[in-house]
Amino acid sequence: MYRLVRRRSTRVEVLVVVAAYLVYDSSRGLVGGGRAGALAHARSVWSAERALHLDAERWAQAAARHVPGLLSVFGASYMTLHLGATVVTLWWLHRRRDPRPYTTVRTALLIASILGLIGFVLFPTAPPRLAGLGVADTVSKGPVGLNGSLRWLYNPYAAMPSMHMAFAVLVGIAAFRYAGRPMWRPVAIAYPLWVTAEVVATGNHFVLDVVAGAFVAAVSAILADAGTRRLHAARAVSPLEDVAERDRTPAGLAA
Repeated sequence: MYRLVRRRSTRVEVLVVVAAYLVYDSSRGLVGGGRAGALAHARSVWSAERALHLDAERWAQAAARHVPGLLSVFGASYMTLHLGATVVTLWWLHRRRDPRPYTTVRTALLIASILGLIGFVLFPTAPPRLAGLGVADTVSKGPVGLNGSLRWLYNPYAAMPSMHMAFAVLVGIAAFRYAGRPMWRPVAIAYPLWVTAEVVATGNHFVLDVVAGAFVAAVSAILADAGTRRLHAARAVSPLEDVAERDRTPAGLAA
């Protein structure tokens, strides 16, 4: 945990993020049972939702269709905010003088990605739009789409848990905890709610995927917060380690 939490140079931080994405993308080759297994798991999730009266995917999509342009906005949001909002949040925290918020949030995102990858490998799940459940794909339109030019950039059977939701919750927590102005707190709360509506209405996630994503975010936030507290407590006792680490960092790359 110490190696995961420790803050490194900007170059190393970027390399870690790129490496994490490449590992995530490679998970498509680890899917047990292939498409058939992912579809079977999707139908199992849907059956569980029906038993729990949570099968709101078709209703959410139908409701969104009644608002002109809403599905298009959801589609654009789905394609941009997941990484965009996350990167902006990390950049904002990285510029703060106190390193603890950045290391906490970055570590939580990495833990969430690891937990998500485990879920994708052990329980590959097709999204509702690919499961033949009467939920349409409202994102893939024209030359750029999830089933077209972008199909090699993501794992199509990684619906459970929803990493869109996990990242959105962690970004919301970061904004709520660390934004100095109270005006950002409603935004921090609204963002995960928006992502919930977005991923369900566009047919990219089941409601239970969203619930699982929020759970992953909660576990990741708790673990990251505990790890960061222990790291900084240890450094407060032994500050010479910080000096030695700065000496090993090339000039101009220190975060």
